[in-house]
Amino acid sequence: MYELLIVDDHAHLVDSLERTMPWEELGIGKVHKAFSGEEALEHCKSYPVDIIITDIRMPGISGLELIEYIKKYDKHFKSILLSGYGEWDYAQEAIRQQVDGYLLKPVDQRELADMLHKLTEALRLEWDERGKQEKAMSMLSEHMPLFREKLLIDLLQGRKLPPKLFEEKMAYYRLPFCSSDETAICLLRIESSAEELNWMDQSLLSSAVANIAEETFSELFHVWHGRDAYEHEVFVLKVREESWLAREKESEVNRQRSLEHLAARLQQHVRHFLKSSISIVVSHWQVMAHGLRETYQDSLAILTRHLGGETDLLIRLQDALVPEKPYRVHSLYESPTMIQLFEIYQWEAISAKWDAIFLEVTNKRMDSRETLLELYYHAMGAFSFFAHKNGLSLLEIIPPELDKATETNRFRHMHQLQHWIVLTLEQLREMTKSEWNNEQVALIRKVQQFITAHLADATLQTAADHVGLHPAYLSALFKSKASENISEYLYKVRMQRAREILIEQPELKVSDVATAIGYHKPQYFIKLFKEHFGLTPQDFRHQSS
Repeated sequence: MYELLIVDDHAHLVDSLERTMPWEELGIGKVHKAFSGEEALEHCKSYPVDIIITDIRMPGISGLELIEYIKKYDKHFKSILLSGYGEWDYAQEAIRQQVDGYLLKPVDQRELADMLHKLTEALRLEWDERGKQEKAMSMLSEHMPLFREKLLIDLLQGRKLPPKLFEEKMAYYRLPFCSSDETAICLLRIESSAEELNWMDQSLLSSAVANIAEETFSELFHVWHGRDAYEHEVFVLKVREESWLAREKESEVNRQRSLEHLAARLQQHVRHFLKSSISIVVSHWQVMAHGLRETYQDSLAILTRHLGGETDLLIRLQDALVPEKPYRVHSLYESPTMIQLFEIYQWEAISAKWDAIFLEVTNKRMDSRETLLELYYHAMGAFSFFAHKNGLSLLEIIPPELDKATETNRFRHMHQLQHWIVLTLEQLREMTKSEWNNEQVALIRKVQQFITAHLADATLQTAADHVGLHPAYLSALFKSKASENISEYLYKVRMQRAREILIEQPELKVSDVATAIGYHKPQYFIKLFKEHFGLTPQDFRHQSS
């Protein structure tokens, strides 16, 4: 129910409206009264209302001025102006003020009732929408750490964002970073094995270490945290504007020392409070847009090099770096891997990944024999996986004109290898196109059969589990092949089955029919059945008998 305020300097008109209108029928739970614009303004500051009915002409603050004042701090009320004058200038001003209704005195109660019906319905829709927005914002806030972590890991794995989009995402995720900031990376490994801890203890320990690290680093730095695919904790750091480091003249030297000092303190805290040990690689500082991914990759390589060796290490990245081998192709091993892409038939993504690999090889001048062999064997491994997954042999998928291409000495240049991979991908795509379409159609039939056989328990999730697919992927696939959502298909099958049961088993209760097809609230089932067939289940039964 909504609250309404009537404002008029003629008290008898206010009292008359209050007494004679059927407020409850109009959705109005409480009616307030004011006899001047000033009194109404003070009332609204303390007790906001949903609808204001006000005279347009009053001594002091007029009705139009009252609405204008209230809108400065409350945008969500509706307003109706009453006037004893029919002048056009008042109507024009009312339109300018975006007044919701304009009625001439004496007020026709039916006109006012019709107008209030429209306004209360508009308020209901606005509140529903506002509720959805608030729920969405609440969910966004709740999951914000996950969104931030996902973005960080994407960037560390080589995802490129245009500068404008990057800045927009930083603002949207409330991260105090921009692409031109000087940042450093701390890569942290918890030195405990799976034999020492079960998965729950490991998860708790990782969260505790991350919390201590964020608290420790945040004394001087803004912190952006994520956990990579190897269960390392990654921290991107930027000097806080209000910290003493930001005011230091020799900031570059001091911030590096401060970072290493805090990293050492973090190790002490973990030893003391968590009775565990951690190894940390501390990077140097550089512009975020230029070196984030490379710095992470180098830090990861350092930690990997020390696997199984000493623990509780604090390593300066610059001291530990060795010249990079010329055949190390980063994009070849970034997620998603080639095998993962072949698993789900992502042909465009496969081609794009190979393009990125050969572009990196070209830009870094890595066209050595070592790199060529690395790429060739990687391609053959992916092709072999795909062939055997689809019941094919390698001889079937290699282009006939290059049937001797399995001899690696056939490739004297990177361009030859690239050309061979492109041809093989085209061959694979053509060979599997019809098979894949048939496979998809068969899968949709399998889902439909499952729904029919398990109508009482069928959901998107149970159907997805039945065919071994992710629910989101199955939903999109079903929509593309069946031209309707799974929920729509399930609804139609349930309604049809309900109709059959009502005819075949007239002695069965309506509530039992509802349960049999998966609806546990009979009233909801009755509502849906009537919307679908135009009759309630009981009426349908009588008509069919």
